[in-house]
Amino acid sequence: MNNLKKQLRFWLVITLLLGGLFLAACSSSGGTEPAANDETMEEMDHEENMDNEDMENMDHDDMEDMDHEHEDEHNRIPNENGATITITSPEDGATFNVLDQVIVEVDVKNFALGENDDHWHVYVDGVSFGMVMGGNTDQALAGLEPGEHEVSAYLSLGTHEEYEDGDSVTITVEE
Repeated sequence: MNNLKKQLRFWLVITLLLGGLFLAACSSSGGTEPAANDETMEEMDHEENMDNEDMENMDHDDMEDMDHEHEDEHNRIPNENGATITITSPEDGATFNVLDQVIVEVDVKNFALGENDDHWHVYVDGVSFGMVMGGNTDQALAGLEPGEHEVSAYLSLGTHEEYEDGDSVTITVEE
């Protein structure tokens, strides 16, 4: 009987140790799925695979991987019904420190942000920095390199067709 108790204790300790190692391994991965690679992001179809919450939770790197790489490559459509977007902040010519988070704020007229997935896109030096979903009228630009940058904003339909008349400002980031 004494031998049986020793064996039970041994297996109980082994089971607890293995269970603890399993839990530690699972929690060290953060409990999340692996990040999508560039090919996966390029294959995504906005309308079929992403909802507003998915798009709102994307970060800058995710945006760059999507099919919004350079504004010269876009086929933009004429602004309908006088739809306009105006960058109200930062001011043209503003200067920031490299550690600053630049907040782009826009004013939108004759365009219903958030309806039918309509939104706006922000670019830095012609490269997509993000899409702003819902009724949000501001977007943070963190991590800008030192130098002069052109910040642009364009209205976008839920189908990701951008209106051709956007707005832009030039800012300087200093070390």
